[in-house]
Amino acid sequence: MYKVEYEDLAQQVHKLLKQMILQGDLKTGQRLAQDELAERLGVSRTPLLSAFSKLEREMLVETIPRRGSFVRSYSHKELIDIYDIRLRLEPLGARGATEQATDAEIAELERITDEYERIIVTEDPGRVKEHDHEFHLALMGMSRNEFLRNIISSNNIILIANIQGLLKSPAESLAQHRSIVAAVRSRDPDVAEEQMYHHLFTSRASLVHSTIVEPK
Repeated sequence: MYKVEYEDLAQQVHKLLKQMILQGDLKTGQRLAQDELAERLGVSRTPLLSAFSKLEREMLVETIPRRGSFVRSYSHKELIDIYDIRLRLEPLGARGATEQATDAEIAELERITDEYERIIVTEDPGRVKEHDHEFHLALMGMSRNEFLRNIISSNNIILIANIQGLLKSPAESLAQHRSIVAAVRSRDPDVAEEQMYHHLFTSRASLVHSTIVEPK
């Protein structure tokens, strides 16, 4: 159950709706019924509309005149385009993380990776996707580039929400995560950048040849 408990309602509602899209509680193409969501979250429509506006700027929600707001859905080509963006930007974040992260942050990234390994035995695609998102978000945060982190967060949620199943085996993703973490731990930005590019390129290649995209 989702419940808002903090003072900045608009910000908290935005985070909760984003989490609900990530976890599949709000699905692509679904109409966002204002009264229902307001009651569910225990807020008025004012912070809800503010959250819709922010999610629209992040390309997670679209508002259609006289029809309402919807969780935005994307075509197969558009999702490939998003991967092309990530291929350019996320290796930059991996390089930045290698150069900027503290030892404590690297230890936390290793903990997240270990947790991902424990999650994959559940064979639950939703949980695997969620923990994969946590890994990428933590790494981008370590780069000290908040703009980059926010862009990657939204782009990754778009992909998670619009793609059914997994693009590659969790074991393959885990091995690639560990290669990235090893490069960050050894403070080798060139290798970290290269490993992140490879990690995303293999996912993009799977997407190009797949049909596991939510119908638009």
